[in-house]
Amino acid sequence: MWLACTAYGQDDLSRVVKEYYRVDPLAGTFSGFIDALSSDTALHNKQVLKQTDTTGYYLRGNYKVFNPFSINAAKVDVIFYEKAVRSTEQRFLFSYYNYQIVAFFPDTERNRKVVKRDYKKLVRKLRRSLFYTNVVDLKGYNNLEDGEITTLNDWATLELAPITVSWQTLGESRHLAITLLLRIKQDNNYAVPLHGLRPF
Repeated sequence: MWLACTAYGQDDLSRVVKEYYRVDPLAGTFSGFIDALSSDTALHNKQVLKQTDTTGYYLRGNYKVFNPFSINAAKVDVIFYEKAVRSTEQRFLFSYYNYQIVAFFPDTERNRKVVKRDYKKLVRKLRRSLFYTNVVDLKGYNNLEDGEITTLNDWATLELAPITVSWQTLGESRHLAITLLLRIKQDNNYAVPLHGLRPF
């Protein structure tokens, strides 16, 4: 049997979420967060698909002015969607939400240095409380010129981690990207970071 585990009081993760996400899911109620995100006037090109019997909640859009990084991003894409976890027998176990931002920057030598520095700074902040990291070099992966992805967790053997951070080159568009992917679960009308799947 698998159980979803959540952990409270992850101050470093909460601080990063507050700093890098324009609408903070960890502050206030879950329903309040959904309302604030879907009605955010700074979020352009919005697509919202409400939850149905067969599909989960889905929202995407982009910011042109919100920028939590050291240099101005050309744009910041946002996607928030519900995902179901199923057992090997395809039985429904629970659902959680992916909340992702992707910031795009023109690919220049100076910007590449800054993007790498911002990425490393983010990972350092998160490692204060999320000690277990899995780092994958993206150089050459799917023809990427360069990049790296770090998944951070507070348990060594769990399948789902609360946050993943990456940076990568985007050769065709001549841009760089920094991505933050936060995984949260609704618990009594509050959003809490998802801290993996733990076997019992």
